[in-house]
This record gives sequence, structure tokens and C-alpha cells, in this order.
Amino acid sequence: MKILTAALTALCMGAATLASAEDKLVFNTQDFRPFTYLEKGEVAGPGTELVKLICKASEIQCEFNLLDWTVAQQQAKEKQVDGLYVIGWNEQRSEWLHYSLPILKTSYGFFVSESDTRQYSTLYNFSEHQVGVFGPSNTSKTLETIGTAMPTMKIVLAKDDLVSFRMLSDKKVDSVYSNRDVGFEILRQLGLKDIRFAWNHKSINYYVGFVKGHTSRKVINKFNKTLRQLYKDGEAQKVLDKYQLESSM
Repeated sequence: MKILTAALTALCMGAATLASAEDKLVFNTQDFRPFTYLEKGEVAGPGTELVKLICKASEIQCEFNLLDWTVAQQQAKEKQVDGLYVIGWNEQRSEWLHYSLPILKTSYGFFVSESDTRQYSTLYNFSEHQVGVFGPSNTSKTLETIGTAMPTMKIVLAKDDLVSFRMLSDKKVDSVYSNRDVGFEILRQLGLKDIRFAWNHKSINYYVGFVKGHTSRKVINKFNKTLRQLYKDGEAQKVLDKYQLESSM
């Protein structure tokens, strides 16, 4: 009887440990303002707030790391962490990541100088432009697709978005193709008031990506179910409203 009791106790402890391990997630992100950034040594921003809200409501213990994006992705590929956020969808990443439901919506578009008073209404209005863009990135890949249809457009890759916007301010390019919300944040950071958002090209969703073959599908499903409910209840929208961001649902 004692042996049976001990065996049952060990089995229960093992199950509890497994459940505890399953319900813990470690996420990597990058400095991707206004969505994710460090604040007083803590990973913050609306993307982080949303994921924390989902974790809390799901009773999942979550940890967050903010790293150089190359390092963050490499750790995920090596299955050192459970997931990445805030990320756009692309085919290459879908080979090794399960995507959550969309957590927020933004858009890509063109910024121009304030002195450029033209009214932009189609992509072809930018066909003769030198266009600055951060790349390689999802953003630059989208612009390259546009450029294929408009060979007169010249694409100027920059090592980051800040460089692109400085080039536009200095009239070294005609426009910048960027995430709209990222662009507005950069203009605020750099104190640039001579640039305006000229044309919205396309809406995009951002997601959490979970590492395939590493993160429990049970936990991913739990995460998604909670995310959907938080949008339904209006709790997720409250987070976005604080930052003047759009809902994806």
C-alpha cells in the first residue's frame, strides 16, 4: 500500500511539474517602437502589454527578453525560447513558427517632405521616386515587389528606419516607405517636423510567433482562445486605445 501511495504521489508530482512547464512561455522581441521597447529596465510597449494581458488571463507564466533582432530570432530557431513578438507574417518564418491570431493592426505607406505638396492617390505617383526603406526586412520586401512593377522607382536600403527618415529630411531621397506607426514614432524621436505621411499603401497584422516543435500546441490554443476573448470583452482594445493603435479584430 505504501509503495502504491508513493508511486501515485510521484505520478501526481510529475504531472504537476509537466503542467507547470507547459504553462510557462519565454518570448524574445526587439526594440521596435512604438510596439516594443525597454522602459526603466523592463520590456514594455503596447505589444508587450497585450501579451502580458493574455498570459495573465490564461494563467500562463511568461518571461520577456528584448534583444538584437538577429540574436532574438537565432535563439528562437535554436529552440532556446518559445516565441517571438511583434512580427509580421512571411513565408520563410512560417516554416518554423506557428502564428497566433493577430494581436494588432498597422499599415505600410509612404512619407514625404512637408515641402512636397503633391496629392498622392496611387502607387504610380511614386514611380519616379528614390525611396528609402529599412532592409532587408518585411517592409523592404514589400517595396521590392512594388518596384518590380515600376522599374523607374529606385529603392535605397538603409540599415535602420532612423537613417531613412534622416535621408528624407536631408532631401537625399524623395520618400520613405515605412510602417506608419513606426514612422510617426521616429519623427517624434528625432524631432523632425518637415515630414508628412502621404499615402497609405496596405494594412498589415502583427502576431506572436511560436516555435514549431518546441511550444506546446495546447498552450498555443489556450493563448489564442484567451486573445479572442479579450478582444470580445474589450480589454485588449483598452490597451490599444492608450497608444492610439488599431485593433486587428
